[in-house]
Amino acid sequence: MKSFLSFRLDETNQCLWCGDTRVTLMPKPFAVLCYLVEHAGRLVTQEELLEAIWPNTYVQREVLRRHILEIRRSLGDDAGEPRFLETVPKRGYRFIAAVTEYVDTDASILTGSKLGGRESALAALGEYLKKAQEGRRQVVFISGETGIGKTALVDEFRLTAAKIPTVRIVRGQSIEGFGGKEAYYPIFEALAELASASSGVDIVAKLARHAPTWIIQFPSLVRPDQYASIKQQSMGATRDRMVRELCEASEVISENDALVIILEDLHWADYSTLDLLSAIARRRQPAKLLILGTLRPADLILTRSPLKELKQDLLLHHLAFEIPIERLGESDVADYLEQHFVDAEFPKQLANVIHRHCDGNPPHSQPSQGTETGPAAAPSGF
Repeated sequence: MKSFLSFRLDETNQCLWCGDTRVTLMPKPFAVLCYLVEHAGRLVTQEELLEAIWPNTYVQREVLRRHILEIRRSLGDDAGEPRFLETVPKRGYRFIAAVTEYVDTDASILTGSKLGGRESALAALGEYLKKAQEGRRQVVFISGETGIGKTALVDEFRLTAAKIPTVRIVRGQSIEGFGGKEAYYPIFEALAELASASSGVDIVAKLARHAPTWIIQFPSLVRPDQYASIKQQSMGATRDRMVRELCEASEVISENDALVIILEDLHWADYSTLDLLSAIARRRQPAKLLILGTLRPADLILTRSPLKELKQDLLLHHLAFEIPIERLGESDVADYLEQHFVDAEFPKQLANVIHRHCDGNPPHSQPSQGTETGPAAAPSGF
């Protein structure tokens, strides 16, 4: 959650707060405000806003101007003497108020979760993050079968960890490729998210200095003259050089704030990404770095991924850790019912019935049987 002066911008719940009062703002103006706040301090052109909020859709600029006017009204801002939103004539807009991360002092990584049966896993992730914040790099594999709740666990961890102002969290997704895979695909996705954040200017500068072979993959982030110079420096770069550069850059980027990189579906990761993961895990230099990788063990066999051997080797040498996600027990189901239906009085055997029905799958993770619209459709999970 981001804050500026007396306002808080809650992107998760799609609302704007002024103190304890919720400020009414329609979805599109809210999306425009979020984008401007995310890129605070720099000029955002009208073309960039239109493409970001209405991709592949023709929208008249007058629509954007009306949304800007609505944002100003909600913030109580004066276009003549702006405190929040500055208009750059014939170019675009700049969010000029200082933006900080809002920290709920009661928030905790280890408590407050409503994921039934996953408290110990969340507690373990909190401990790994704490170690990373102390400068001890961590590589953690979250393993489990399809639909068992790996992504839900990561989402819950990210939601709570994001409240810590000295933690940056980004995400990359491995994809199942049939005609070949782009080298480092999930890493590029994570770096793009990192560079597009409000502190992205600092990230781009560090990548340009310490990892030029990576920053040239994002030509839109650097000036044309700078891009030409970096490209010249990177000519003839090898895969080994790319691995070394990003290892060093990740250490520099995480000097002050801890960096959490979530890599989803590592069983589909390309070989280059796995080489990089191996190198990061084996380096001895201090780094406030936490790599979280989700994977399905069965798919490691089906895809013949070298990740199986890599994971075993890293675990053997205590260079990585694993959190296996198991099916929920009957007691977990009972706890879930108590947390989500506080005032309800259920029969004592309900938890047992639900557990037998869903076979320990968490809520919404079990594929439904039958149609979605018919009255006899089986519930997903419980």
